[in-house]
Amino acid sequence: MSGSAWSGDDRMFEFRQELADGGQPPDSTPFTVLSVDDDPGFQQSLRMALSDFRFNESPLRLLTASSSGEARQVLEDNPGISAILLDVVMETDDAGLQLVRAVREQLGNSEVRIVLITGQPGMAPLRKTLQQLDISEYWLKTDLYRERLQGIVTGSLRTWSEIHALARAKRGLQHIVQAGSRLAGLRDPDGFSRQLLRELAALLEVPLDGMVCVHDGSADTPAEDAVVTAADGCFEAQEGRTVQDIADPMVRDLLVDAFSRRSSIGMPSSQVLYLDGDGTVPPMAVYLATERSLDAEEHELLQVFVTHANAGLVNVDLAARLDRVAYRDSLLDIPNGNALRRDLRQVLEQPRPCGQSLLVVDLGQYTDGSLALGPEQGDLLLQRMAERLAQMYPPPCRIARLHEGTFAVLGPSRWLAADPVDALEQSEDAGELPFLRVDAARVDLDEYRGGAGGALAAGLLLVNRIRASGGHGVAEYQIESEQENLRRFLESRALYRALREDRIGIVLQAQVDLESGAIVGAEALARWSEDGRPMSPASFIPVAEASGLIVPLGGRVIELVCDALRAMERAGFPDVPVSVNVSPLQLRRREFIEELAATVARHGIEPRRMEIEITEGAVMSDYQDGRELLARLRRLGFGIAVDDFGTGYSSLRYVHSLPVTRLKLDRQFTAGVGIGDEAGGANVADMIIALGRRLGLDIVAEGVETAAQVEWLRRHECPCAQGYLFARPEPVEDFIARLRGQG
Repeated sequence: MSGSAWSGDDRMFEFRQELADGGQPPDSTPFTVLSVDDDPGFQQSLRMALSDFRFNESPLRLLTASSSGEARQVLEDNPGISAILLDVVMETDDAGLQLVRAVREQLGNSEVRIVLITGQPGMAPLRKTLQQLDISEYWLKTDLYRERLQGIVTGSLRTWSEIHALARAKRGLQHIVQAGSRLAGLRDPDGFSRQLLRELAALLEVPLDGMVCVHDGSADTPAEDAVVTAADGCFEAQEGRTVQDIADPMVRDLLVDAFSRRSSIGMPSSQVLYLDGDGTVPPMAVYLATERSLDAEEHELLQVFVTHANAGLVNVDLAARLDRVAYRDSLLDIPNGNALRRDLRQVLEQPRPCGQSLLVVDLGQYTDGSLALGPEQGDLLLQRMAERLAQMYPPPCRIARLHEGTFAVLGPSRWLAADPVDALEQSEDAGELPFLRVDAARVDLDEYRGGAGGALAAGLLLVNRIRASGGHGVAEYQIESEQENLRRFLESRALYRALREDRIGIVLQAQVDLESGAIVGAEALARWSEDGRPMSPASFIPVAEASGLIVPLGGRVIELVCDALRAMERAGFPDVPVSVNVSPLQLRRREFIEELAATVARHGIEPRRMEIEITEGAVMSDYQDGRELLARLRRLGFGIAVDDFGTGYSSLRYVHSLPVTRLKLDRQFTAGVGIGDEAGGANVADMIIALGRRLGLDIVAEGVETAAQVEWLRRHECPCAQGYLFARPEPVEDFIARLRGQG
């Protein structure tokens, strides 16, 4: 075996040639010439004149046809014809020219060289016609002696070789550019290997018989340990094997040699391309059985192909590493939330029923445990959870870590149907810290309607609801709850638009002195109508709180209360205060007090005329900060009422130290008065009224609807009440009219 090596683009290509028995290289593919003439004698003379002709040491293959129709069929059957010696006059005077037009325009063959020959001097075509049809030469048969004929054929073949080489190079370069683009778009190394093999076979126009091998790049790993990552054709069975297990010794030795020498190798019947990965990624060798030798132009194309393929190899390795970062959890080496969303999308795109479910599993107190015991303990808990999930849900289930201590399992619904909580919470090792708490949510994907992100969000929301409600276990997705969530979402969008378009209003409900019956104040309540339909505050206030719109909504209500107070002042009622509800979200904002003071000052309202209503839970959630905030409001002159007082008994022992001015008796206790002295609500109401009296606080009872309730409240010295018995909530103008009416 002999060979030669040359360098191109800093990569070595070695081309070896096996010699035939006689020590001479085998003959190349012969060039083909077609003679088209209806004169048998001329055809015989032509055959004799070219019998010993050789071009570039290659023999000549001569085909003959006696008519233009027969010639066209020969051309269709032999697309590699290099030159045509064509008689102008055959079955018709212009049969030769018509055949030329068919070759150029219908067959689309612009490479073949055409020499016109005629035995009739007067039939010569115009020079313009010769140029338009790309006819190389025109000769009379009487001028074609043997040497001249061979010279004409030599010139035609040389021109064809140059044109053919340029066209083939152009096609090859176009294919390489397109192949490079296709390879660069791949992100999977195995997919890259298969595509690389297909592109190489298409470039050389040979059958797809080959394989791709990848070495780990380590100097300690023998070349024989490289792995076949893709194989096709007669080598398909080799995929997954190592190079040393390849049955064909010649193929095995060529691949080992390519890895050892770090170079490509060319053989008469095969090619091995070596991709070094720029020294940054594992190298690759591609073996392709060509069953023929390649010419110089093809070897040059291979150089360019290797350059593009090597860049693609580096890109696909980078893409694979980026995918690993994007789709793998670095701590547990399992899929992460991005990977699960991708898998979810594929499942949700399948026709229903898909028979798949999503299980969201949350490891309770993971964050608190990590803070208390250190991050190592937190990591240990996560690893134990991942191990137990893998044991409970083997493939085809897919397990992923979403974030912190939250995992998800995607798999067949029948596998995910059982309650996993007890099994996940049990500690099998007495020396192992148990899982503190596990809650889960299950989403049947055949019941769910929506995208992958929405399915995960639904599972997480269900788990959070379990925690928020103090429950424990597994929550099941219900499509009705999803519809309710959608309704609330659409309502929040509509509320946002209403706020931007200034379509929020207020009504006032009178507060009455129970002894005199006089109106001594009012409570402001937000109102909103959408498309002429009034929206229930019991619906949109929770939506506003959940979406954060309660802050701008509360600010808008305060502005409207200021407008109402100014209107009452102009109407001659400057001493009737109005209370306004303030949500915990508003209170927690550091800017709240400054914004409130600025608003009332801008409207010219004295703070004493506005009472701030807060829930007892808003204060008791952070007693110390809440107490200081209320003290600042009192110093500014605002009255402070505790709404729904008594619903949280823990606040009773703190109320004496809170800077409040009034307690509001919740309607659930008011409803129990006047129906019997033994009623539980009456007992609580009596206690709250007595507490307020001892602390010097005003009391207002909410939800008064019957005369019996009024009588009971008077007997127990409750000074003030509000409810439908006295007045329903009404527009500001109607409330002012009510004030005028009582005078």
